Order: sequence, then structure tokens, then C-alpha cells
Amino acid sequence: MDPFTIALIVALGLVVGAIVGLTSVGSGALMTPILYLDFASSLAHNLVVGTATTQGTVTKFVASARNYLRGKLSRDYTFMIAITGVPLAVVGAFFSSRFVAFNLFPPFLALVLLFVGVGIVLQLRANKMNHKEDPKLTLRLKRKGMLVGAGIGLIAGLTGVSTGSLLVSSLIILLKFPNRTAVTIAIFEGGLILLAATATQLYLGNVNLPFTGLLVIGGIPGVLIGSHFKDRIDQSMLGYGIAVVIIFESLRTLSSFLFGKSFFFF
Repeated sequence: MDPFTIALIVALGLVVGAIVGLTSVGSGALMTPILYLDFASSLAHNLVVGTATTQGTVTKFVASARNYLRGKLSRDYTFMIAITGVPLAVVGAFFSSRFVAFNLFPPFLALVLLFVGVGIVLQLRANKMNHKEDPKLTLRLKRKGMLVGAGIGLIAGLTGVSTGSLLVSSLIILLKFPNRTAVTIAIFEGGLILLAATATQLYLGNVNLPFTGLLVIGGIPGVLIGSHFKDRIDQSMLGYGIAVVIIFESLRTLSSFLFGKSFFFF
């Protein structure tokens, strides 16, 4: 790779890492389509999901470790979702490279990204209800959490997308968590799911380690910076902006499927 491409990959890791730190969104919802559409000359399509997943694992665990040290992590709620999310992430990861090989991967990815973008908007609108307290850990909540974890885990394993974005939206809209608690749970839970998927991708040889290393070089300082400023930035405006970008990425991905190329670089 030439120096410009190397710098571009590090910068991409920095930006996506900062977004993860700020909102828990972005490690897959932004990384996967950008790698798939814009770095085909440097990264084979069958390695996109594994590379994005591995980078997302590192950045999410850095963010979750920071939250743990600050006493913001609720393990009971986290493992309620992990019990189904982790094994299904492994199942999805086993089939991800074959899934990419089929021409149906771009429209499926576009659909997932569209749901992510719309989910963020719905999440922000739900925030106006401003749930004040965490819900009680009832049997019904556990069952709903397990269903949410199953869906998130499978999609994350197949595409590397949704461990933060869709999970945050589901926690707020379906399970009635306050925004701050939902973001904290999603960062750690996303790390658990991505760790399982990453281990599977590494076992299958679906990760470009040098490329991933460059993303991590930018991603670690990015997530630390984002986490530091999370409480100082208007989450609503930032969230709507990210939703627009993700929906835009959905349209770009769909364009690559329909016309053989994306219509813009970003």
C-alpha cells in the first residue's frame, strides 16, 4: 500500500473510533460499507466483514473498559442479551464469507443499513419520552432481551453491522432503557458479540491483519477522544447526522448492486 492509502486507513479508524466513543454507533454501520465499496483495491471483499469485525472488537472494548472503570457498566443487563447474541454471532460469522460471495450481500447490507439509520431516528424520537430509570429485570424483560440479542448477534456475524446501532435503538424503543444506560450496555455487549465473531473470523482466515492494524492505530485514540467528549456534545444533533450518513451508505451500497458502482466516495 502507498503512504496515502495507509494514512487514509488510519484516518478512517480515527473517525469511526471517535463515533463509537461518542454514541456506540459506527464500528460496523460505517466501516463495513466503506471498506466494501471504497477499499476494494486494498482489501478483498471476502475479508471485509472479518476485518471490520476485528477492528470493531478492539474499539468497543477500549470504550467499554473506560465505562467499566467509571462505574457505568451494568453486567446483569449485558449478559441477558449476550446469552443468545454471542452464539448466533459465531453462526453468522461462519457463513459470512460465503454470504459475501453471493451477489445478494450488497442488497442485504443496504437493507440492514437502512434499518440502522431509521432505528437511530426512532431512537432519538423515543428519547423525548426520556425514560428516567432502568427497567426492572423481570422474566419478560429477559425473554425480550434474549430475542433482541439473537437478532443482533446473527446480523453482526453475517455483516459486522448492528452491535451498537440497532442494539441501542432496541434497548431504548423495545426494552425502555434510558439513553445513557442503553449506550453503555451496547458498547460492552457489542464487544462481546464482536469478540465471538472475531475469533471465528480469525479461525477461518477471513481477516486482513495489516489492514486491521492500521484501523486500530487510528481507532484506539479515536474511541478515547469520543468517550471523553460524550457527555459534552448534543447527542440529538450528532445522532441525526450519523443517521443521514448511514442511510446515504445504504443507498450507495444499493447503487453498487444495481449499477455496478457506488455513486459517491464516503
